[in-house]
Amino acid sequence: MGAEGLYRLVRLAQRFLPPAILVVVVLFELTLLPYRHQDFTFWLRLGFYGLVGPLVTFAVLEWIAQEVLEKARAEKALQEANRRLLAVGRVFQEALQAETLEEAVERIARALSQALGHPVAVEVQGVRGGGCEGCRRVDLPGLEGFLEAPPTEEAGFLEVLAHEVASALQTVVARTRDLLALYEVDQALKAEANLEKLLEGLLDRILRWAGEGAKGGVFLLDEEGFLKPWAVRGLDLPDHAFLPEGVWKAALEGPVFLAPHRLALPLKARETVGVLVLEGEGLAGRIPFLSFLASQMALAVRNAQAYLRAEELAINEERNRIAREIHDGIAQSLAFMALKLDLAERLLDRDRPSALKALAEVKETLRSQIREVRRSIFALRPIDLERYGFLESVRRYAQAFAEQAGFRVHLALPEAVNLSQASELVLFRVLQEALTNAAKHARPSRVEVVLEPLGERGARLLVRDNGRGFQNPEAGALGGFGLTQMRERVEARGGRFWVKSEPGRGTEVGAEVPY
Repeated sequence: MGAEGLYRLVRLAQRFLPPAILVVVVLFELTLLPYRHQDFTFWLRLGFYGLVGPLVTFAVLEWIAQEVLEKARAEKALQEANRRLLAVGRVFQEALQAETLEEAVERIARALSQALGHPVAVEVQGVRGGGCEGCRRVDLPGLEGFLEAPPTEEAGFLEVLAHEVASALQTVVARTRDLLALYEVDQALKAEANLEKLLEGLLDRILRWAGEGAKGGVFLLDEEGFLKPWAVRGLDLPDHAFLPEGVWKAALEGPVFLAPHRLALPLKARETVGVLVLEGEGLAGRIPFLSFLASQMALAVRNAQAYLRAEELAINEERNRIAREIHDGIAQSLAFMALKLDLAERLLDRDRPSALKALAEVKETLRSQIREVRRSIFALRPIDLERYGFLESVRRYAQAFAEQAGFRVHLALPEAVNLSQASELVLFRVLQEALTNAAKHARPSRVEVVLEPLGERGARLLVRDNGRGFQNPEAGALGGFGLTQMRERVEARGGRFWVKSEPGRGTEVGAEVPY
């Protein structure tokens, strides 16, 4: 019962107990009134008044004491629940602040010990944090490790705590594995699979339109003039590249029947890029429409091939940028740390304080470079725009990047935006570069991402931060290469790009692209 409930009960007793006692006394006196001249009435009054008063007082005080005791027990239970909630809440907080698994285990064990008020130990993959003698051991689900706490803690709570610790440490383990992404960039950015998926999808649509039992295949010309099968459904045709001779050569110029009910149409958009082969009933009467479908497929192939070339150029640019960042950042930092370690080695015997200072500088530089590498790895992760859609990909990427970089992000996104795949990709690359620049150079506490549909004119993307800002937006602290790359991407789509910034007043990166 709370304090208000106890107060109401006491007030109720104050109101009704005195009148009740008065009524009992009056009734008692009225009962004895006929016997007022008898001697035994004296002893009755003495017994009644000597016993009723103390008994009533004792009952009231006992009742109040029980309520106070119940209130104290409830407050103690609440304090215990708050203590446990604090312990659970600090698990992820400490894990997010740790940079290595060893540090995370130590920080979590220390935080739990402080929150619970007794020693707690955590051990994962041979890494141990904290100490707890004679404690109960609870396995961490999904990890090779365990949690140790005194037997006084409830088993159910320890199970919940073990799940929270395991989840937090799994996040740390996954985060350290991100370094491997540097070696998987090429595989993650292969665009050939996208072209094959595109051709298979287009062929399946045409075959569904052609009717039940229809068969088909798509053959593209390679750089040496050979026809190479990319997507085949049910046709008995060569599964290797071959020179287009005879009827196949004619198929590069116009519709040709390779066999009865087997039609070959050129994939032509200004120039021929391949051949579409269809087999089924009634194709002769559908040649005009099929030729139109073939020309649409040719446009899609040319766009996909152009996208492949653009992606190859972008990959080369990204490699050059990474190489420059490694040379200007990580490589120089490693050289600095090597010099400091040599200095510490020389000073260790004759000037130990200076040696320890040099080691501290190396440690701080190493942590800084680890954070920088993590940001770079996250920026290089491929985002599946086809799977999530443009708006959801923007939301997921911005929120995840902000969590990695350590700032808050505010998103203002419309319910829908009408953009082509190429324009979506341009705006997404601008978002990536703008957030990366903000994390590396501006050091903001808050970033705002605004996407505004412009109707038939396309869309506008704004990325604003409250960071340090700089004097010359066109060639300032953001890095000329990053700005140049963003501007070229946007202007290549016929759009507009700008940067606004002032020292101490943040930076705005904006881009408008057409449909």
